[in-house]
Parts: sequence; structure tokens; C-alpha cells
Amino acid sequence: MELQESFINSPTHHRIPFLSWVPHNPTSVMVIAHGMAEHAARYQPLAQWLNQQGIAVLAIQHRGHGPQCPDSDLGHYGDSRGWQMVVDDLQQLVVHARRQFPDLPLTLFGHSMGSFIAQGFTQQYGDQIDNLILCATNRINRPRLRVSLALVKAIGLLRGKRHHSRLIDGMTFGAFNKAFAPNRTSHDWLSRDPQQVDRYLKDPLCGFPCTVGLWSDFISGMLELSPATWRRDLPIHLLAGDRDPVGEMGRGFSRHVTDLRAAGLNVASDRLFPGARHELVNETNADEVWNHILHCLPGKTTSGP
Repeated sequence: MELQESFINSPTHHRIPFLSWVPHNPTSVMVIAHGMAEHAARYQPLAQWLNQQGIAVLAIQHRGHGPQCPDSDLGHYGDSRGWQMVVDDLQQLVVHARRQFPDLPLTLFGHSMGSFIAQGFTQQYGDQIDNLILCATNRINRPRLRVSLALVKAIGLLRGKRHHSRLIDGMTFGAFNKAFAPNRTSHDWLSRDPQQVDRYLKDPLCGFPCTVGLWSDFISGMLELSPATWRRDLPIHLLAGDRDPVGEMGRGFSRHVTDLRAAGLNVASDRLFPGARHELVNETNADEVWNHILHCLPGKTTSGP
């Protein structure tokens, strides 16, 4: 159950960093895609607890994130094809996990930004996984996304793809925090647990601004999502907090559940946790959330924390 850091060489010659926590004789495997402006090591408490339940965990470090990322590339997918590269990186890790654990059911877990990368993966490579968990996700609001993309691209034309826009930060993370005024910190929206929020703020690999190029890639990738084209029999589990501004305080999340079902997909479960904010796995009811995640895995039931 010790943390191991490894790399995969991608076809684009990028060394894909990932972390793994593997128990003795695992019965299932989970691949984690983390969120924006954070990193894979933050999932260690969850991973170690899952190890105790017999689950092997591998967590990717997305491009533009993590300790291996040069400062000049922090918050930036790439100068071209950024979205496709992060989706393909995730696919490389899934292939690696399949080779390492060929006989075990494989679950892909995506949090926030990672939930959308996981959906991009599912659209292109859905036959390579057995189960999908989308955490702290939201609906695909195409009119709003198109307006946002036009703004982001205009800023990019004026300032360049690697520009860090205060306007974009204010429209996203700044707006998220307004719902929790008066604010103790700039990131109260992440969790009700002040210690978890403080850990995030003190972590030099968290909370950094992302480039105009990343935002353009990310929004474009979301607009490419077409659930009607996904594999129909793949079990999909969705979970969020009903005080998560990313999921529009539960409204956008619930709309996404409805949209996936309308597309004929196998929504195996959906759950909104009352009072919980964005980072469910770091919430005050983390034990309840972790048990729910365990319950979403093939052949698993709940366990004590």
C-alpha cells in the first residue's frame, strides 16, 4: 500500500506521470483523473482506504499539473491539441492498468475537470473500462459554453495562449466563492472542512492560475461531448454535493443525470450529498462519501471507515 511514482512514455514523447497504491491480491482497480489546479497525491487518503478494501488505485498527473510539471507549463495542457492529449494520456494509463491487472474489473473515477476528461475518454475509448464514476461534475450547457469559448479565444488572440486571465479566474473560481460570503478564504467553496481548505491553500501545487489555452482546450473538449454516442451498457455513477457551485448547487448535476438517461445510457446511480461542497472526498462527511464510492465499484458493498 506504499505510494509509488511511475511514468509511461506517450506516443507524443511526453512522460506521463502517475501514482499508484497497490494492496496485496487486489480484487478491483480504480484509475483516478484529478481536477483542475490540484494533483494526484491529494487522493492518497482515499487510495489508502480503498487499498484496505482490496482496491488497487492508479492516479494520473494531468499535463500542466503536478510536481514534474515545469513552472513554465503549470496550468497549460499544450500549445496545440491540448484536450486530445490529456484524453490520450488517460487512455495510456488505462491500458497500463489493464496490462498490470488483466483479470480485474476497472473503474475510471473523474473529479471535476477530471470528470469531463473521463467523459471524453468514455466517448473515444469506452470499451476499455468496466465502470465510470463522475464526481463533482455538471451538465453540458452548450449556449453558455459557446459564449465562454468566444471570450476565451478573444483573450487568447489579444494576449496569447499562455496568458493567465484575471477575468477568467474571477468568472470561475471567484464566482464560486461568492455563494459562501462572508468568506474566510478565497476557496471556501471547496469544502466545509476548514483544515482541508487550508491544506489546499498551503499546497504550492494547488490553486495556481490556468492559461487561456487550457481554458480554450477544456471548454472545446466539453462541447465535443456527445453522450448519445457512448457505449450504452457501461455503468455510470454520478455524485456531487448540493452546495457545489460547479454543479450549480445540484441543479446542473441533476440536469446532467437527466441528459445521460435521455441519451439511453446506463446511469446505475446518482447521489447528491446534502450540504456538501465541491471536493466530496475531502468533505466533513468523507467517510460516507468514500463508502458510497466503494459501493459503486463492481461487486463491492459498504465498509467501515
